[in-house]
This record gives sequence, structure tokens and C-alpha cells, in this order.
Amino acid sequence: MHIFITGGTRGIGNGLVKEFLKLGHDVSYTGTSKQSIDNASSSLEGNFYGIVCDVRDYDSIVLAKDKAVEKFKCIDIWINNAGVDQARKDISDLTSDEVKKVIDINVSGMIIATGVALKEMKGQNFGVVYNMEGLGSNNMKIPKTVVYGSSKRLLTYFSKACNKELKGYKNIFVGTLSPGMVFTDLLLSDLDEESIKITSILGNKVETVTPYLVGKMIKKKKRIAWLTNRKIAWKFFISMFKRNKIKSIEDLKK
Repeated sequence: MHIFITGGTRGIGNGLVKEFLKLGHDVSYTGTSKQSIDNASSSLEGNFYGIVCDVRDYDSIVLAKDKAVEKFKCIDIWINNAGVDQARKDISDLTSDEVKKVIDINVSGMIIATGVALKEMKGQNFGVVYNMEGLGSNNMKIPKTVVYGSSKRLLTYFSKACNKELKGYKNIFVGTLSPGMVFTDLLLSDLDEESIKITSILGNKVETVTPYLVGKMIKKKKRIAWLTNRKIAWKFFISMFKRNKIKSIEDLKK
């Protein structure tokens, strides 16, 4: 299969790239600069193609898609992974530029990319788009994350609504990926003491989560969630018996 992943140069996006390649699939992935593409490519093995792309720009996404199709033909799975976090501030303290950056990438970029992907998939009459959920997708509300959380809440609604427009296409759908808390730069960039405690209990390494997500995507599951309620309950239970407590971000990275 040919997999197309936005934001594939680091974090969970890069983990997905590596896992699909490990299984022998062709992978196209985007990054925001040639340097980020080159840095990511140095650790990859298999049939891959890194493409510089700004997901906020329609023409840039179309060009990236066209390049990927020219190299690997049809796109079987398209993953909208590119995203940014917000500054840890109350909404009243965020600047318009800080708000706009999150909305432009997490919302506009995701919507535009989904439209580009679905147009291609309608032409080939098959394919799956997966959008990456996050804090807020489950309607959880946490102070100083309301813009980011709102962007992910919208993503979940949008993904479900898209399928209403795809009723005439039996082999095409839009699904969602819920990786839970994954130890990436995005998650670890701005944690307070209380957040570190929760993250140490519920968090997982990229290489732990991505094989599960990839396995479910290959099976074309519509909603894929790593951190289920049962797993959450179990993690909190066993945390009571752990002797070595995580106290810093550096401890989480070990």
C-alpha cells in the first residue's frame, strides 16, 4: 500500500512513517522544510518520499499529493497528523497570532488536506483518510488548552460529518486516530508539576503506540483508540504500586 502522512518528520508522525516502512509499505510524508525532511530521511529504510509542504496552503497540499501519486501511484491511506499546540495561557492572554497559528494548522490545514485527499480517492474509487485526535476530542476541558482542545473537538465532528457525504462511496471513509498521551515534543513542551504526574501514568513512548495504530489502520478500522477507558483504569491502578515516581520531564524522556 501507499501511505501519505502529513507532519511525518518527528513525533508520532515519524513513528508512523517508520512502522509502515517496517511492514514493507510505500510511504510519502511531509515536513515544513528541506532540513526537517533530510533529518528525518537519515533514519529511514524502505521506499519513502519526503516532501516539503505547508498544510495551511491549498496549492502546497495539492502539489505534495501530486508528487506522491506520481512516485507511488494511488494513495491507500492518508493520515492528517500535522498539528501544533498552543501556548499555555488563558484565552484572554493569547495573541491573535498565537490563536491563528493553531487554527490555521490544526483546523484549516486538516480540512483542506482532507478535501484534497478525498477528491483523489473519489477518482480512484477507494481510500481512507485518518485524522489525528487529541485533548478535547472527547469533550474534556482543561484550562490553558482551550484553543488546542477546541481544534481537536472540531476535528472529531468534522471527521464523522464527512462520512455523511461519502455514502455513495463504499470503499472510502474518514476515520480518526486517538493515540492518547505519547511522549513527543508536542506533549512534553510545557508540562506543569501536576501534568507530569498524570503524563507519567498515562503516557507511552512513540514506538509502543504506533504498531497498534498501524495494525488497526491496515485492517481499515474507522475509529482507532490506543488509550481506552479500561487501559486508563488499569494504568492508574498499577501506578499505586510503583516505587520510582516520575518527577520531571527528563524522567519521562528516559
